[in-house]
Amino acid sequence: MELDPTAVAHWLEPLAKRPEEIAELFAERWREAATEWHDGEVREARATVAEGVSARWRGRGGERLAFLSRGDEEGAREAIRALQKDIGLSPLPVKPSRARPAAGEVASLDVERWVRRLTALFARHAPRHHFRCTLRDFARQVIPARGTASTFARRLLSLEGTFTAASRRGDEKREFSFHAPVGESTFEELRVALNHATQPREAATPCGDGQTDAVLGGGCAAMLFHEILSHPLEAGAESPLNGLEQARLAAAELEVRDDATRLDLFGGFERDDEGTVPRPVKLLDAGRLSGRLTDRAHGPGPSNGHARRAGPEDAPLPRGSNIVVGPGHSASEEMTRRLASGLWIDQIDGGSVELASGRFRLRFPRARRVRRSRMADECGPGVLSGEILAVLGSIDPGIGREVRAYRALGWCAHGGHVVPVGGAAPDVLVRRFSVRRLW
Repeated sequence: MELDPTAVAHWLEPLAKRPEEIAELFAERWREAATEWHDGEVREARATVAEGVSARWRGRGGERLAFLSRGDEEGAREAIRALQKDIGLSPLPVKPSRARPAAGEVASLDVERWVRRLTALFARHAPRHHFRCTLRDFARQVIPARGTASTFARRLLSLEGTFTAASRRGDEKREFSFHAPVGESTFEELRVALNHATQPREAATPCGDGQTDAVLGGGCAAMLFHEILSHPLEAGAESPLNGLEQARLAAAELEVRDDATRLDLFGGFERDDEGTVPRPVKLLDAGRLSGRLTDRAHGPGPSNGHARRAGPEDAPLPRGSNIVVGPGHSASEEMTRRLASGLWIDQIDGGSVELASGRFRLRFPRARRVRRSRMADECGPGVLSGEILAVLGSIDPGIGREVRAYRALGWCAHGGHVVPVGGAAPDVLVRRFSVRRLW
């Protein structure tokens, strides 16, 4: 799939006569191979190839989008025709329809090789399991009426499911989630993550309800900042952070940015879905609120490359990509000492935020109690909750020194639009979380 930029831009020209008008064509072709395992056997394997184009116009009269579920020149032409008719312009002349070529193959996703390697990996580390592995390959093209066209691609792997593991009081079922871009080191990183997840543990007891201090370790603090900074700072969002630009909200030691240029993380990209090259955006700079995620239509200021679409049938919106927390100077032993008593959490498997109220929730499957600065028994599952401004002000200035990628953060569904996201963070100590047990 690659359209002729010169021809498409010529078709779009009548839609962008005024400087403030945006007219562009977005095309996407995606391939997906999904394989399910159950206790060492492949139970289901499915492959999907699909494509689509959308013509978009935005001006003083609002925004219009015309979508067609084919990605060739004829589809592009018909989408632009539909858009021209929708806004009252003379449409392009109709051309005779041509037969569509057969759908492409998914062989280049290297599915058979991944099946062989994963089957052996599961047999060694988690023989009793129910996993689903999805390989996704995206190719996208953005052609504007004015400016330079761009083409970009991304290949992603997601592994999710459950397995039975040993604990010191009998077997237990655990959840596992891993999301990463496909590269030379992906399988080895997955092997290490699964090996760690299957280690024997103490049987967990229920968590107590109330308030607690907690260290978010293992990179999972990225999930917290994804909910309390990334979503509230998407341009156009109504949140408690509005009107607080340059306000000191957290300790001066805390720096958080959204960095789409980190292609080693799940949410990275070389160009956004308007064709703009992204740049890292500091959300917190020395504890001060310092930036927002913008696209061409939602300011303030020019786009910083965070226009994202769930698919070609959707208009682009400002969305986060990779939330990255800067390192501090504290070793793990120092973090435990600063915590003194509370919870040490290495895994968060779900989160949500209510932007109007500023309330958020983070679900953790297991935590380690800390008493008198020493690791004690395990508890869980539970839910951490709080309010955005309060929790930002409760972050301890002693930030961990080692930043870790958090591979359980992968797909974000916000407003019905699902996009890949990622994150990396050091250990972060937060005072006075509200905690509620789930059983």
